[in-house]
Amino acid sequence: MNSDSSTTAGAVRLLSRPLPAHAPAVPLPPPGRLLQVFTGAIAIGSTAAAVGAYYITLAASFPPGTLGQFLLVLGGLVALSIIGTYAVHLRLSAALIAWLRRPGDGVALPAWRQAINYPAHLSLTVGISALAVSLLVAGITAITTGDGDLGLHIAVGGTLAAILDAIFAWLYTDWATRSLRRAMAVRDPMLPVSGAGIISLGLAAKMAIVIVGVSVVGSVVAGTLAYREAAHAIATGNPGSLALHLILVTATGLAVSLSGCLLVTRHTTEPLRELTTLVTELNPERYTQRGVPMSSDEVGKLMAAVNAMLGGLEERDFIKDAFSRYVTRQVSDVVLQGGLELGGELLTATILMADIRDFTSLSERMPPRQVVRVLNRYFTEMVDECMEHGGMIDKFIGDAIMVVFGAPVHQAPDQSALSAAKAALGMRRRLERLNVAFAADDLPALRIGIGVHTGEAIAGNIGAPQRLDYTLIGDVVNTAARIESACKELGCDLLISDATRQLLGERARVGEARVVHLKGKAQPTSVYPLLALE
Repeated sequence: MNSDSSTTAGAVRLLSRPLPAHAPAVPLPPPGRLLQVFTGAIAIGSTAAAVGAYYITLAASFPPGTLGQFLLVLGGLVALSIIGTYAVHLRLSAALIAWLRRPGDGVALPAWRQAINYPAHLSLTVGISALAVSLLVAGITAITTGDGDLGLHIAVGGTLAAILDAIFAWLYTDWATRSLRRAMAVRDPMLPVSGAGIISLGLAAKMAIVIVGVSVVGSVVAGTLAYREAAHAIATGNPGSLALHLILVTATGLAVSLSGCLLVTRHTTEPLRELTTLVTELNPERYTQRGVPMSSDEVGKLMAAVNAMLGGLEERDFIKDAFSRYVTRQVSDVVLQGGLELGGELLTATILMADIRDFTSLSERMPPRQVVRVLNRYFTEMVDECMEHGGMIDKFIGDAIMVVFGAPVHQAPDQSALSAAKAALGMRRRLERLNVAFAADDLPALRIGIGVHTGEAIAGNIGAPQRLDYTLIGDVVNTAARIESACKELGCDLLISDATRQLLGERARVGEARVVHLKGKAQPTSVYPLLALE
């Protein structure tokens, strides 16, 4: 499309309007819901910490009197860690909490960023906090006991706990806040899922973190347990117990790994099912539907891309519908397909001109508002009839109407003549019914004159690059207008030219030929009253 077309397309976009609500509102959770989520994440972390404690009991032996000190220091640091984590949680969710208290009509972008980042932020905070506590406890224990191996075992156990803590805190937090993100995304499906301020983590990275993290923790614990049991079996001479423990350890490791995979899979499949449903049920009547992007991974980005596509399709349909109210559907199709170049093509078309008789005197006897209502009722009926037969409403000229058959959608000359004749007879019938309705409303009856002529014309975009008009230019237009004017002097309501009559052939039942001298024509012209079609 050239620059002129782009300019016009930009102007057409002014017809667009804000997108409607695409889904029923989902209630927002109260601000206190985030505190519940935080508490749940801490509880999940505490459960994960049991794995690290189990490792420590397997690998380390505390000197007499030091276990109590260890537990006291651990408890104090954990309490401080929870307080610090909660403070970080408040800071990372301040905009979200403020918006939840006063959501308003839309979704604040900072609140959305914090909502979509919340699982990653909280899990990282919990994991780093757990790691810091474990390293501090390990250092304090090593210094106070003088046992470097004990401190190392505590550090390793704490690291394992921190890894599991972060992973399962993320999985839980993501699940627990999904309803919040859904409620926000439903309110504005075009919210960004990538860009500045949004943590983007792909599906492959998520899977790798969970599988590798859980596998590493499981392998280290299993290896430590296997080593301990192997030493015990050698010392006691009972290899059967070693085999049993290895089976139990292997089964436990597989169970933990599978649980992690299942959690990540469930995290992914829900939006994929929604996306699949949205795409498979896609049709023009459902362009107003939107998916709900709730994550920053590939699925969320794909959902956002589908929403953008649906928005474009909806906007295009709206523009097409709105534009066709100012021009015909056929012309709007040409425009929206990029057919905006100046120029035209030579073709044979049939022109129908219709005019209300003595409307000026009628309008002088009616209030202006009543005149407009009468005209709108009249045009509604006439336009419907013409469009039913494939006519293009070229223009309204006061109380007159010009209709084109055979352009821009091409028709054979005999077909365009037949379509115009059917439309003209239909207009006559509709006017009869309309006059009955006017009489019931105490309105004057209308009389019209219709002229139909077939001939060659130039059809295309006429005007200037800044303002185009799709119309027909040629003698066929002037002749149709003159034939319509002749209706009054001949006392007829519907006249067709000889060219149109010849194309209709035996299908047309016409009255006696009339010879008229049309303005601007050197030779007399034969016209025929159209009575009916066989």
